Amino acid sequence: MGDLVNVVARLRALQHGEAVPVVSQRQLVIQPHARVLTLLAMAGEDTSVHAVALGRFGDAPLINICPDPRRRDDQNDLLRWLLPYIEAYYAECRASGTFPQIWVSSAGALGHLDTLADRLRFTDEPDIQRLGNLLTYAGERSPIAGQQALISATAALRAHYATGQQESEDEHLGALLTWIEPPPGRDIFASVAMAEEHPMGVKTDPRFDRNVLQPAIANFHEARDTGQPDAVIGLYRTRIQQSLESVIRPIYAATQRAIALLNETRWRPNAGMVELEAEEARVFQRFMIDRDGGFNLPYHDRPKASAMKIVAREKAVANVEAGMLRNDHAAREKGVVNGTVLRAQLVDIVEERVRPRVFEYHIELSSHQDSLHLRRGDVLWTLEDPAQSFRINDVQRRGPLTWISGTILHGKNAAKRMVAGVTLEFGPKAPNWEGIGNELGQMSVRLANEPWTHGDTLPAATPVIRPRPASLLAAVEQLT
Repeated sequence: MGDLVNVVARLRALQHGEAVPVVSQRQLVIQPHARVLTLLAMAGEDTSVHAVALGRFGDAPLINICPDPRRRDDQNDLLRWLLPYIEAYYAECRASGTFPQIWVSSAGALGHLDTLADRLRFTDEPDIQRLGNLLTYAGERSPIAGQQALISATAALRAHYATGQQESEDEHLGALLTWIEPPPGRDIFASVAMAEEHPMGVKTDPRFDRNVLQPAIANFHEARDTGQPDAVIGLYRTRIQQSLESVIRPIYAATQRAIALLNETRWRPNAGMVELEAEEARVFQRFMIDRDGGFNLPYHDRPKASAMKIVAREKAVANVEAGMLRNDHAAREKGVVNGTVLRAQLVDIVEERVRPRVFEYHIELSSHQDSLHLRRGDVLWTLEDPAQSFRINDVQRRGPLTWISGTILHGKNAAKRMVAGVTLEFGPKAPNWEGIGNELGQMSVRLANEPWTHGDTLPAATPVIRPRPASLLAAVEQLT
């Protein structure tokens, strides 16, 4: 059911021959100082950099190339050219208390940058290592839910638009932009086919390699190996650069266009992005403090560090989901469809006196949703007022309605003012990004004591206090 909205949107886009917006609010933070980084790798050299285009959002690119990245010295010269720009950008963000944001064209370009950063960290040259360490910040943040450091233009556009083609085809940035801004008076599929003729990842077209790039590189090597004048060698290098610029400039321009589309005023502000922006700034400041302290980034994490990162990622997923359900209208509607959000009408509220001046409030709700995922004991929080929650005591299906009874846990004063007939929306607890430190602390305590499942000593037998039930099956069924 959760994909129903996406399916309907894609069918509508296919019907009209144009991408359709699937949200009304911006789904990410766009830094005004964001950098667009476009890299090209040589065919067969997955960790190479053949050409670089770098620029601020809205600016023309700075372009440099390596005639042949298979030559280590030439490759390192290109990376040393890139280092000061990245270093200065990080220093600028650190001084202003914010975080750097790097945009690439697609998921393939994102993966290439992450792999490249890993390789550069373990080279012999300190300046190349420094570049690898700085790029690792963006690479390590990329798989974290809600991260805003390394953005794929295709993923960002897909979060806002639905096209009439398969999701895998949306990874071609040129095709995706064609769906969003189709040429007037032309068939959409013909226009998309033409857009797909130009590469939008990190590799050039094989026909381009065979007919243009390879002869130019061969001429360059021949001129250098035969000791021809620097002017001749420079001429062949210029031919290689012009050839690569014809490929890299459209990719850079398409990435810039994607940012511009997402920066339009049609997308309303999203309060959930404020928390994500603050969290990203905190993470970046900690990252740079660790680099200043001389802490190395390992190639493989130790078991404890891996466990800590898993906890942090799981907490990030929960926080992002909770934040979006509270602040993003589209996410909440999808939550109602797939059952992660309870939208119900208050049928009755009963006040019970437990002891002098202590009361409990029991509520009964009814919902028309048929895909709810509720169990006894679950605690749900109101999405409009994060200070109010209730524990589910019973769930029953009566004809077309689901009836839920529960007890108010938080917000009892607000419960006194509730009246029957009002519609309420419930979901997970409000996000708490700063609470991740408490989660990591608890995990550290657990890891300090080896569980019996990983040791040679079995725990002592625990005597059974309660009598054994007459029917084990019936006892288990009562738990569900």
